[in-house]
Order: sequence, then C-alpha cells, then structure tokens
Amino acid sequence: MTFAPGFWDALRPPAKSGATVNATSALECTTALACVQAIACGVAMLPLDIYRPRDGGGRDVAVDEPLWDFFAGQPNEWQTWPEWIETTLMHAVLCGDGISFINRPNPRGPIRELIPLVPGTVSIEQRQGYDLVYHLVLADGRSLTVGREQVFHLRAPSWNAYSGLDATKLAREAIGLALATEEAHARLHANGARPGGILTTEQRLTREQVDELRAAWQQTQGGLSNAMRTAVLSSGLKWEPMGMTGVDAQHIETRRFQIEEICRAFGVYPAMVGHSDKASTYASAEQFFIANVVYSLGRWTRRFEERIRVDLMTREERQRRLYAKFSLQALMRGDARTRSDFYSALITLGVLTRNEARGLEDLNPIPGLDEPLRPLNLATQAEAEAALAAKQAPPVAPASPPDAEGKAAAIAAVARVIGAEDPALEQRIGRILSAANEARIRGARDALDVVLGQLETP
Repeated sequence: MTFAPGFWDALRPPAKSGATVNATSALECTTALACVQAIACGVAMLPLDIYRPRDGGGRDVAVDEPLWDFFAGQPNEWQTWPEWIETTLMHAVLCGDGISFINRPNPRGPIRELIPLVPGTVSIEQRQGYDLVYHLVLADGRSLTVGREQVFHLRAPSWNAYSGLDATKLAREAIGLALATEEAHARLHANGARPGGILTTEQRLTREQVDELRAAWQQTQGGLSNAMRTAVLSSGLKWEPMGMTGVDAQHIETRRFQIEEICRAFGVYPAMVGHSDKASTYASAEQFFIANVVYSLGRWTRRFEERIRVDLMTREERQRRLYAKFSLQALMRGDARTRSDFYSALITLGVLTRNEARGLEDLNPIPGLDEPLRPLNLATQAEAEAALAAKQAPPVAPASPPDAEGKAAAIAAVARVIGAEDPALEQRIGRILSAANEARIRGARDALDVVLGQLETP
C-alpha cells in the first residue's frame, strides 16, 4: 500500500519548540536553506565528465562512449544537468535520499532520461535476500515497483545501509528552535516591538464588553502602523505588560547560535551561509572556503561519482574502466597573483606544460607550448647516477692507429686523388697522416682537405 506525498510528514511530531519541522518547513529556515544551497549549488557548478584511463598513466575524455553522449545532452526534457544535480542533492541533503527513475528500455542499452522523484513518493524495501526494491508513486497517482537497476539512488550517510539519514528529522530541534525564535521575533515587531499584556479594571465586564475592548485595543495599538501611538484608557483601565522584552529574551544571541547548530548538522562551515564572528579575517575566511570544498563538497562529489559508476554504467562500461569525475579546480583557484606563482613554479619544474596551464585558465593552446620545460640543474636519480659513473670512469685510451694495410690503402687513395704516383710523394703523405689524425679519419676522402693543406706547406 502506498501513501500520498506528505503523509508521513503529517504524522511526524512537532519539535519541542512547537514548530512543525519537515522537508518543506525546514527550507523556510534561512540557515537550512542556505546550507542546502551551499552543497547543492556548489556541486552543480562543477564540471562533470566521463573519462577513460590510459594504459601508461593519465586519462582521456571518453567522447566516443554512449554515456558521454548522454551527459553531453540533458537528463530529461525539462532540466539541464546542473538543475538535475541540484534537485538530487537537495533531496539527499534534506531527506537522506535523492532518487531518480532511469528510463532505459534495454538494461544493457543507452539511457534515455532520468526522472527525479520527490521525497515522499518513494519507499525503499530490503527483502530477505538483501536485494532492494523501490515502491514509486507516479505523478498520475499510479503505483510502480522497480528493482535497484532502474533507479539512480544518491544516499546520505546511512545507518541501515540502504537508505540515508533524514537530516530534517534528526536536526528538527535545532531547526524548530530557529523557526520558533524567528516567529517570536516577528510577532514582537508585529505588535510594535512591545510584548503582550493585560488590561485590568475593578469594574465587572461582560463577555461582549471584553471582546469589544480587546478588538478595539488591537485595532488602535497592535501592528507596526500603530507603534508608539498614545493609548487613552478610561473607566479605570490599566495596562500591565506580561511578556519579556526583546533584550531579555536574547533573540539575537539565540538566533546566532542556531545558525551554528544547523550548519553543524548539515556539515557546512558557517562562513558559507554568511555567518562570521569578530575573530574571522580575510586569511581565515579563505581557508574556510577551501575547507568547504574539501570536507563539505568533496564527500558529496565522491558519492555522486560512485553512484554514476554503479547506477548509470553498464557492466561492459565498468569493465572498460570508465569513470565520472567532478573537477574541483574551479573552486580551488586563488587570486590572480597566487595562480601566477602556482603556474610559474609548476611550469619551471616541468610538472605542467604551458598549454596545460593555459587550459586551467580556460585559454586555447598555442603551438609549440606542449613540451614540458626542464631545469638545467635538476636530474632524475638514474641520470644523476649515470653522470657520476661517467665522471668516475677511467679515461678512455686513444684509438689504436689503423693497421699497415689500411694505412697503405689510404695513402694510395690520396695519391690517386691528387694524380701523382711518385714514391717520394707517397712517403711524404704517410708522414702527414700522423697517429693523431688517423684516429679521426675514417677514409681517405675524409682526410683529403687536411692532406692538401699540408702539401701546400713548404
């Protein structure tokens, strides 16, 4: 049996403050709304792509895969990918489970669309064999039961291992107190920033007179438009305030503390919802932003990436080692000078090529900047050992002079080139071909210029 959306929320008891806290009312608390937006919008703004690892290290964008084509389009007809990611994360952060129906007619074929399901329209059941089934209530009121392979299920931290923890339920006291103090503060100002009280008189009044007096007093003294107006009392009436003033109730201090409590429940740094104290500085705020990326967004991006691998990829795609990856670099970049120093250091060390640095700045590559630079005073361990071995090696003995037969052939070749067969001239040529020159000469033609230069010498 299935129930309409909001059925279980209606049965949820109110918080001790008296406020009703559920997924819808929690968003009326500005701190809870800001926490959800900080996570959902923060992840949705990150680039997401499908990659294939290289055998020798590195990775390539899998543009030839059907799953990449799906992510290059839209998840459904009415949403873009950032919108679908935001919706899924809002459901998971607030209610513990972000679920979408996978429209894939062929279990091994491409995905057609992802249809997000509102919390309250899905119930999860774990059967005796530990397999999961999902009971859905469709938009037209029809019920549908599907298996795990037909849903994308992003779950928050889980206690029972198959459904996420409901943050609005676990943190309902903190959210409820924030809602109650906000309402109390609003009502205080609605009454002209004056607390409630009673009108007293020694005369005996009928029920009709009491009602008329209350209505007349509220009409002339209640609301912001009547604030600071002079009250005129007659017939012995006296005004006696009963409530505490705004300072006594410490509304501001309570509301500031509830901001920290709610941020603690959602795992968001208070600086991300616009809350700071006097101890915060520009340097500490920058570290808060970095910590938010690492510890608040990082855990959700990791969950999202693994859910894409498990729920959206087929077995064949997983065997090809495809994986999805969010790029956190867009949120980790500092100011212009910090980025310049960062790129300069990595380019000088050869870690980044100049075109890779341009890519991180969303600039097109330039021809000739794809080779990494190499510092002259740095070397690998193998290169350093080879240089040391060469330095310690004994000097190489000079090459032995050619044998007699080779020397005679060289002399004869030179004599033929210059067109002379005089034995005296051949002897002179042999003397010119000294042992030092013989080590460098590989043939008579190579030594021709040297011989001719020597012959011209008187």
